[in-house]
Amino acid sequence: MKTFLVPISSLREKKATILYAIDYAKAVGAEMIYGIQLHEIEEEDHLEDIMAHAKQQDIAINFRFFEGDNLDYIKEFCADYNVDLIVASANTPKTSDTKFLDNLSGSIVKKTDMPVLLIPENFEYKGLNNVLTAIKSGLVDESASLKPLEQMLIETKAEMTLLQVKTPSYLPEDLMFDKDLAILTSKYYSSENATLYQGVLEYIHVINPDLICVFRRKRGFFEKLWSDVTLDHTVDKADFESRVPLLVLKGEQ
Repeated sequence: MKTFLVPISSLREKKATILYAIDYAKAVGAEMIYGIQLHEIEEEDHLEDIMAHAKQQDIAINFRFFEGDNLDYIKEFCADYNVDLIVASANTPKTSDTKFLDNLSGSIVKKTDMPVLLIPENFEYKGLNNVLTAIKSGLVDESASLKPLEQMLIETKAEMTLLQVKTPSYLPEDLMFDKDLAILTSKYYSSENATLYQGVLEYIHVINPDLICVFRRKRGFFEKLWSDVTLDHTVDKADFESRVPLLVLKGEQ
C-alpha cells in the first residue's frame, strides 16, 4: 500500500481521522495521502497542525475538494491516482448519535471495491499488536483482498486472531480455509452465534484487539446496508458498532 485516500465531510470535525491516516501510513510504509472534503478549508480547520504532523512523519499529503457526485468522484479519484486504501470515519463513541456509519462512509463501503479502514471519532493511532479477523467461512473468493491485511501484519509485526462464527446458515465446507488466510493466522477461535456481530461481541474482550477486520458481504455483515429497497446507506449502532478501527476488505465470502 502506497497511496491512501481520506474522504471527509469536515476537516475540522474529522481531524483525528486524518491524523490516524498519517500515523498508519508511516507504520505501513505508505507514501502519499490525499484528503478530499465537501467544503473549502478555513483557517479554523487546523490545517497547519495536520500538515506539520505529516511533515514530521515524512508523509506527503495533498487536499482536494469534491466535484459533482461525491461517490463518483471518489471512484474516479481512486482509479486515477492508484489509491490502495480508503481511510474513512465512523460515528462513535458519541452516545447521542445512533449511526455507526453516515451516508458517505456507508456508501463507500457498499459501492466501491476498495478496502476501507473505518476510524472511530477521536481515535489515536498507538500501534497495532493484535488484529481480530472475523469470518463466517474460511474460503475467500479473491486472494488479492487479503493484501491490505497481509501488509498491515508484516509492517506492524502484529499477530492476527481468526474468529470463525458459525451462524444458522453455516455449511460444512465453511470449515475449509484459504491457504493465504491460514498463513496469516496466529490464533483461532470458533463460536456459534446468530450473527457475525454477536460473535465479535462475545470474543472482543477475550481477544482485546487493536483493530477488527471483516469482509464486505451481501448477507450477514452490515446486512441492511446491502438492501436495494432503500437508498439509505447508513449503519445503525444497534446493528454494528466498533470502538476500535474496522478494516473492511473487498471480495465476498
